[in-house]
Amino acid sequence: MSNDDLHHTSDDPARIHSSDAWNDVSQVDIPELPDFGDLPGVADLPEVPQLPELEALEELAMPEVAMPDLNQFLTVTPPAPAEISQPDAAPAAGATAAAGATAARTSSASHKAATASSRKGTTGKQAPRPTATTASPRKAPTGAQAPRPTITFEPTPARTPRTSVPPRQKKPNLLIAFVALIAIGFGASFLSSTRDGSSSTPWGTQTSSSASTQANSEVREYAEGLPPRWPGYRGNATNTHSISPQWASGVATAWTLELPAEMTQFGPQMFVEGQVLYIAGYDTIEGQKGSAVRTLAYDLSGEDPALLWDTVGPTKNSAIETYSPAFVSGENQLFFHDLVIDKATGEQTQAPWGKEFPLAQADGIVVTCSTTSSCSGWTHASGDWTTLWTTTTNPQTSYGLSNQVLGYAPAGTTLSGTGELASVLVPSSYQESPQIINIHTGEATTLPEPGTPGTGHYVEVGSDGFIVVDIGKKQGMAFDSEGTLQSTFTSTGQVYLPAVSRDGTYPSTADLTTFMTYQRANWSTGTVDLVGENDCSIEVTLTSDGSTHTTPVPGALSPYMTSSCLFDPKEVRVSTDASVLYADTFTYQDKSRFFIDTVNGLIYTSPELNSPKQVMWVFDDMIIGMTESGLKAFVPASS
Repeated sequence: MSNDDLHHTSDDPARIHSSDAWNDVSQVDIPELPDFGDLPGVADLPEVPQLPELEALEELAMPEVAMPDLNQFLTVTPPAPAEISQPDAAPAAGATAAAGATAARTSSASHKAATASSRKGTTGKQAPRPTATTASPRKAPTGAQAPRPTITFEPTPARTPRTSVPPRQKKPNLLIAFVALIAIGFGASFLSSTRDGSSSTPWGTQTSSSASTQANSEVREYAEGLPPRWPGYRGNATNTHSISPQWASGVATAWTLELPAEMTQFGPQMFVEGQVLYIAGYDTIEGQKGSAVRTLAYDLSGEDPALLWDTVGPTKNSAIETYSPAFVSGENQLFFHDLVIDKATGEQTQAPWGKEFPLAQADGIVVTCSTTSSCSGWTHASGDWTTLWTTTTNPQTSYGLSNQVLGYAPAGTTLSGTGELASVLVPSSYQESPQIINIHTGEATTLPEPGTPGTGHYVEVGSDGFIVVDIGKKQGMAFDSEGTLQSTFTSTGQVYLPAVSRDGTYPSTADLTTFMTYQRANWSTGTVDLVGENDCSIEVTLTSDGSTHTTPVPGALSPYMTSSCLFDPKEVRVSTDASVLYADTFTYQDKSRFFIDTVNGLIYTSPELNSPKQVMWVFDDMIIGMTESGLKAFVPASS
């Protein structure tokens, strides 16, 4: 009910109040009073000057003072940044980060103004960076270039108010209005001083992630001031088990390679060995029933990928099915599903194990598993494959070892030990106790589990044995390659372990035990962790000298930090000088891939880098990713 409703009177004549009747004086009989004439001793009142109008009083009571507009003050929004050329498409995860960062910056008027002012220096014009093409010839830069694209976080648009009927206005009391305007003026002055103070604080003096938000709210593809980079790879084609410090300049696309549509529609598998990339995917052979496998090999060491061979062959298995490891490599041969592929020529021959998957190879023995309850060992002599042994196992998974190992060893590692003591890890079901099989004898050994059996565990394949830890990664047991218990240990737990730079090196069981106990990854370049409470910082610890390097979380990522500073990325890699790190999924809320310049607190990514479902490191300065249409190679922007 409105105030107007309270003042409304009834239209019913029967409900008229008695006081309403006095409004008509014609109905009242008033007697005529006598004329008294002039009263003695009473003089006429002097003439009183006319009172000034109300508007004049207002002018006298309040001198004209320039005051801020109340409506404008209550609807302060950050000024829109200057026009900047944007990339054709922004990554979805990057857009999510932009919205989160903007929401964090609008928590108060002063914080909002400070964030807006820090973005004003991003309007410089830069030369464009050309788009990579498939095996395109090098082009020389010509003429003036258009501005370089950057990925920027735009301010959240102001919400349009709903149309409504304005309430009836009343003229405010002059004193109240005057006091209100003085308060508004004081508030505007305080806001201005707060904004000036926030924007003048240098980022280098800040120590928390919330403070860094003010100056590092931008995500770029590459650093400012770089000259145009033309397509092609021009690195050293080496893998030193770390990443190049050049990644601190950002990321660029070196080349794009289109693959046959039959292969890409079902997601081909990739394998890198040295400078050669092997690809296997689904195909068909005209005039033949059933599916086939198409395999390709490329030399990636040159400016553009060079095709070595391209072959197609029939299969009794299906190339669409995925298994981990996807490839098993021998000295001169590559094993994929039921195919044996010659590394030099690409010639395919069909193996006799049918729908079983290769798991490991050593000493001329190939181990395959059925995905149900058996594994076999095969040898090749005089052109024929012979079954060496077949062993019944605990129930297996249909997808291999992708979700069971800790992931500290190189991808696809299943074999531990050498010679007669070499054993392979069986891809057992998650609820089953882990098993290993000696590749020479086929003898299976079940490894005990720490904690309650059947509640879940992780296994890691070391160079000389196996590590088994419980689901919380708190209790662990170390075994040699024969399955003999060597030691037990207590860890700090899953959420407290730092992320290890997974750079392709091979840990021993002693390395893994030391890491899970003391957080020192002796086999790796270093570790990455988030430290602090509420305000998180990135801490990189190098293995070479034990030094730690700490930097605030860049502003665009800080809205995703939790109060516990949880950090569990899919993959991280660091450079040997800790100047740059790579993170695939920095937090569980943001799914992008980032390069972070830890010295300057800058972050780089690109829509192209985030689009592939699977990526693979090839060299210190090259990543390749499988897209819906083929391959893309990514290199440092300054290379």
